[in-house]
Amino acid sequence: MPAILPKLAATRRWHHVAGAWLGIGTSPGALLLGAGLAARYGGPVPLISILLSALFMFILLWFQGSLGLARPLGEGANLNQITPRYFGVGTQRMVGAVIALGMVGWLGFNIGLGGASLGALLHLPDAAGALLLGLPIVALSLRGLHSWNRLASLTTLAVLALVGIIVSLLAARTMPVTLALPTPVGLVMDVAVFIGYISVFTVRAPDFTVGLPSRRDLLAVEGLLIIPILLIALAGVGLQQGTGSADLVGILAEPGGLAIGNLLVAISVIAPTFTALYSGAPALQAAFPMQERLAMLIITSIGLTLAVLRFDLKLLPWVTVLAAMLPPLVVPLAVESTRRRRGNPDRLIPLWVWAPGALFSMLLSLMHNPLAPLVGFLVTALATAGWYFFSRRRLVRAT
Repeated sequence: MPAILPKLAATRRWHHVAGAWLGIGTSPGALLLGAGLAARYGGPVPLISILLSALFMFILLWFQGSLGLARPLGEGANLNQITPRYFGVGTQRMVGAVIALGMVGWLGFNIGLGGASLGALLHLPDAAGALLLGLPIVALSLRGLHSWNRLASLTTLAVLALVGIIVSLLAARTMPVTLALPTPVGLVMDVAVFIGYISVFTVRAPDFTVGLPSRRDLLAVEGLLIIPILLIALAGVGLQQGTGSADLVGILAEPGGLAIGNLLVAISVIAPTFTALYSGAPALQAAFPMQERLAMLIITSIGLTLAVLRFDLKLLPWVTVLAAMLPPLVVPLAVESTRRRRGNPDRLIPLWVWAPGALFSMLLSLMHNPLAPLVGFLVTALATAGWYFFSRRRLVRAT
């Protein structure tokens, strides 16, 4: 386990892991997500899209987060401990590789956005800002970070201040949502963006619920992630409506702009960056056995390269691809964990239950098919149903 993992307490409660959930929930990336949606609609975002996105995020986090809860509610283990109980070696490595890929992207996004903000503030090139922000984070990660919740609190305050500035000075004085109904395809696209935004964290949710004693604790930490994401995304909608742009760094750096805003952006990406490192390194170790330090160096070197190339400007396409790859994995895990809690014998989930849906969905995403995430869920659900019923028939025959 990475050194930045908070130590398990004898009676671990939701506030012991609140930092990681807040770090994702209050990431400034949600601002850009909302601004991107507003740009797509040319104005306010349909309320039904926001509500359905909240519901689907809650469901996915609930099932996956439940795996980490203390027994008998869950497995009482983190994802690296859980996967050998549910998957064969080949599937474990593939899951680890996909999660590591996702976390490399998020690392590049966070440092790219924060580095560009720092560069704008100090009148440096974007690449210099990314290195100036990213290298100290790498150094702290390699030495071990133990004040996770304090760091998250600091960055949360930075994001709240940033959102307050945007809403009061830059956002349009209009409603960010509309009661108008989107097209069915548009609704799927909207939900997919939010699911993709939290997809990697969703799969690794047991890392941040391990040992929690009750479902109330899980409900509390879910609220710390979902509610801020929605509110900050709506602030992003207001930003786009008020300025006509989704380029947060550029808006804040304009003549007469708000220099303090770019400072807050740079501060606010620190906690999500540590979260990406924390989840990315063990995922890479699961895919390719190696020492933790080497895994972190690989993750950070690729992530810093993406940051220098301003990967943060590709947020919506990136989260759409993530929505295609990872969330379908939750379907067979939810089915099998429910079976086990009901006293049924343990079974390993075959690779063919998850991989075809994920690969087919990812291919459709790369072809810019807006229904790709929905197809991924449907294919995986059908494969899971087939696996469940055929396995049950074989068990009946054997007895």
